[in-house]
Amino acid sequence: MSGASPDGPGLWQLVTLGSTLLGFVVGGLVIGLLIDNWTHAGPVFLMIGLGVGIVGGLLTAGLQIRRFLKG
Repeated sequence: MSGASPDGPGLWQLVTLGSTLLGFVVGGLVIGLLIDNWTHAGPVFLMIGLGVGIVGGLLTAGLQIRRFLKG
């Protein structure tokens, strides 16, 4: 299960990819929400956290997908 088959990634690798994306987005939202509650700044840090989570998730997913494209 650790390596990709010649046809593409396995089920476990796809679950890991989705979990990574979800973790980054939810983590960014939670951290942004906590900072907003601490600073009483409104939804500013929530939006920043969402943006950072999306960018971080996409960069990490891109690195994982690159391994499948190389062979």
